[in-house]
Amino acid sequence: MSLLNINKTALFAIAAVNILLWSQTLTNGFVYDDNTILLGNPWVKDPGLIGDVFASSMMAFDPANAPANTYRPMLYAVFMAVNALFGLSPFWFHSLNVSLHIANAVMLFLLASCLLGNGASGRAVLPALFGALAFSVHTINAEVVNWVSASAELFFTLCVLSALYIHLRWAGVLKSFAAALLFFFGLLFKETAAAFLPLALLFDLALRRPVLRNWKAYAPYLVAAAVYALMRLNAIGGVMHHKQADLSVFEAVINIFPLIAAYFSKLVLPVGLSAIYEFHSARSVLDLRVVAGAAVVLAFLAALFFSRRRPALFIGLSMMALPLLPVLYVPALSSSAMADRYLYLPSAGLAVVLASLAMKFDAKAAKTSIVFAVVLLVAWSAGSVARSKVWKSDYELWADAVKKAPYSPNAHYNYAWASRNAGNLKDAIEHYRRAGELAPSADVHYSLGLIFMGQSMIDEADFEFRAALALDPAFDKARAALMEIRRLKE
Repeated sequence: MSLLNINKTALFAIAAVNILLWSQTLTNGFVYDDNTILLGNPWVKDPGLIGDVFASSMMAFDPANAPANTYRPMLYAVFMAVNALFGLSPFWFHSLNVSLHIANAVMLFLLASCLLGNGASGRAVLPALFGALAFSVHTINAEVVNWVSASAELFFTLCVLSALYIHLRWAGVLKSFAAALLFFFGLLFKETAAAFLPLALLFDLALRRPVLRNWKAYAPYLVAAAVYALMRLNAIGGVMHHKQADLSVFEAVINIFPLIAAYFSKLVLPVGLSAIYEFHSARSVLDLRVVAGAAVVLAFLAALFFSRRRPALFIGLSMMALPLLPVLYVPALSSSAMADRYLYLPSAGLAVVLASLAMKFDAKAAKTSIVFAVVLLVAWSAGSVARSKVWKSDYELWADAVKKAPYSPNAHYNYAWASRNAGNLKDAIEHYRRAGELAPSADVHYSLGLIFMGQSMIDEADFEFRAALALDPAFDKARAALMEIRRLKE
């Protein structure tokens, strides 16, 4: 069989495995932030507002929101296009996610094939296929594939992998402009696409290319980054508007290590996954999580050093680490601090590492390595099927989250909201109260007031609305609800 036919067979296998594994997500609904940034977003429903999308921060469509630290105009542009073509049907948005995941797996296969065999060796096909399948079925990627709002991860990763492939395979001015354009679009989907620049440099260093003499190839990349930076600065008005966690510089630094340990464990052993994680900041360098994270960093640096003469392994390790650097700064992150979706591109790096290691097995170890590969793929696939069921609806998602993160006020608040929508008012009241105990909130009291008001429990509703106003005197909806209660009492 010719190399071309082998590659076609491999691509077919990648597509078939992904379709079989992820087809169940096509019947899932909109969940979590989909309700805000998609269903509740006027920009998505009016293509005439495309100018506002590119000139504003991510949440600026709602004046009630505080200025956001994020800028994702291409995500909303895609949402606009899908809505214009098919309407706000979950099926089409989930179909797009599955298609993008397949495209990323294909790009990963092509990239790994080139790194392992220079694009010409049939011996590289099976290890590259193993890597692509490992990426395809990895349980950590269930969040990204199942969650419409996480499609920014899919898009920016496709842009980065495609740009790296072009950078690796092509030559000349056209190559630089094509890769730069993909890099630019990747940035407009998500800031993490900035990882392309250092990865391209590391590609050249690992492959012993003349980086300094090839500076013209990097000029379009730098121009793309500069244009994006100006657009982002204009839209957001600064680098970061607000911090989510109030930590000292020392605490911000030492808390990098618990996050590293947590991400490494989820990447290697993806169990106990959740939409929200509890993160309790470390206060001392003697904290075991800090020590564990430091050990992971030292082991990783050693692996990086000893792999410097093996391009595929070195680049795979680099892809695992570089995209994670921006999400290790705890004060800039959400209250959950970590999320599965941040491991999407790093999981592609892990896949390249696995492909590189598979390339080294000789005929004597073939049976053992095949058994290991099959067991790993089946285990991750089973985990992905289970997680896809959790992402089916808000009720199931948040029921799972409160089990995994019982001390997270966000998990309880969201489960209470989902329970109320499902008509389960008993659970809604219980979990709103639990959310309020963990973190006093005017929204919690207002939501409880609405439930009690709907049950004609006027005195209880009156108490909750007054509690909401005590916490937030500018809460106009609570004030209006109190006026309605006074009218009912007259």
